[in-house]
Amino acid sequence: MKAKCLLVAATVVALTLGTAQTALADNSSTGSIGAVQVGNVAATPSAGTSQSGTTAAVSAPTSIAGTGDNTASNSVGAVQAGGGNMSSGSTGSVQSSPVSSSPSASAGASGQSASAGAPVTVGGSGSNTASSSTGAVQLGGGNSSAGSGGVAQAGSAQAAPAVGASIVGEAVSASFPVGVSGSGNNATASNGALQLGGGNTVARSSLAAQSGAISAGSSAGAGGTAASNPITVGSGGTNSAADSVGSAQVGGGNTSSGSTGTVQSGPVNASPSGGGSPGSTPTSVGTFGLTSPLAAASPAAAAPTPAAAAGVPLQGNRTVEGGPKRSVRKTFGQTKTPAGSPPVLDQLPYTGLGLLLFVVLGLGLLASGLGTRARFGT
Repeated sequence: MKAKCLLVAATVVALTLGTAQTALADNSSTGSIGAVQVGNVAATPSAGTSQSGTTAAVSAPTSIAGTGDNTASNSVGAVQAGGGNMSSGSTGSVQSSPVSSSPSASAGASGQSASAGAPVTVGGSGSNTASSSTGAVQLGGGNSSAGSGGVAQAGSAQAAPAVGASIVGEAVSASFPVGVSGSGNNATASNGALQLGGGNTVARSSLAAQSGAISAGSSAGAGGTAASNPITVGSGGTNSAADSVGSAQVGGGNTSSGSTGTVQSGPVNASPSGGGSPGSTPTSVGTFGLTSPLAAASPAAAAPTPAAAAGVPLQGNRTVEGGPKRSVRKTFGQTKTPAGSPPVLDQLPYTGLGLLLFVVLGLGLLASGLGTRARFGT
């Protein structure tokens, strides 16, 4: 009997642990006015249609997920979503845990298809904290604002919009990924600060813009050809601005103190590339003035004929093995010229006199005879 009771108790404990779900974030508001608090949220709206061979579909799965509780104390108009958000003595603060959304659309008809998508993620680790601040906006995690006004902070973010299509059996595609990396943004006693990614710190400053390392680029492909152009700005590190006005820092590893109108950036790198389909050969192009295009296009045309290569005599040139060598016969009337000298044309055979002179003389005598005959009527 005792063994059966222990078995039943073990079964109940196992079922309880096996069906337990992740605890939801608790929302707490103390001494606050107009506070809006929402725990983790996930939604997957979608729609589709199909009629007469034509299909279309769209979807936009979106989620906000965080760990910890949402707490608002002595605050006015605080908005908190997800978990791990804290607002104390602040006005108009908006805080959200990491956000992920992947909208997409596709369509097809008559063997053709097209699709597009734009996944976006705003992450970050840690909680969002706004203390004695006004108009603070914090997304992702690891953001802190104390005694500041008009501060916007976002953790590491990635987006990868892409399109693709298949038209007449040919596939084409293009994508434009972009991302901002880093972790942790901190604004203290500052006004008008913008911090993206992470590793950004601003203190007692106004109109400061800071961003972690940025990676962006574009790529496209069609058939067997592809090209890409990735670009990076910065390689990490921290951005720091103190007692400054109008400072801009990008990429990490930047420091500004007591400055006005300062712009700082990490190293910028780009590595464009492109290529064709495997097996393709470049087109042969002759060098102008050096190589004949005909010879470049058909090199076999200049090769000797099989008969010449085998030593077979051509027609019209008889040879006798062992006999005396004779000079090659020339056409009757052709002027003999020394070897190596250029040929002389328009000469009377065997005389070397210009042929044109005798042609003109003959025409003159002919004209004189015709004139004399007409004068005497004979």
